[in-house]
Amino acid sequence: MRYSENRSLFNYKWEQVAQALWQKYPNPSSGHVLSEDTIARKVIDGKLHSTRVIVKTNRIPKWAECLVKARKVAVVEWSTVDPSTRVIETETTNVGLTK
Repeated sequence: MRYSENRSLFNYKWEQVAQALWQKYPNPSSGHVLSEDTIARKVIDGKLHSTRVIVKTNRIPKWAECLVKARKVAVVEWSTVDPSTRVIETETTNVGLTK
């Protein structure tokens, strides 16, 4: 089941966008990110395929705190970088809440 989808076209050089993908986490401006681990990375047909697990705090509205006790959320990010066509695709999914 897909809850949301977002497609973006960035008005920057492709190299800048590709570098930003790998510098996204960790960084000092993302204090909500607790950890980021690359669990797989391989090149297939000239495309770089990566899988990362990111654990971050689960910010929820104050009114929902009584409904959801978990404060951490783990997400898996799959990405494909194709330098020949200059296309970067990412997909993330929430894999569960932990206390």
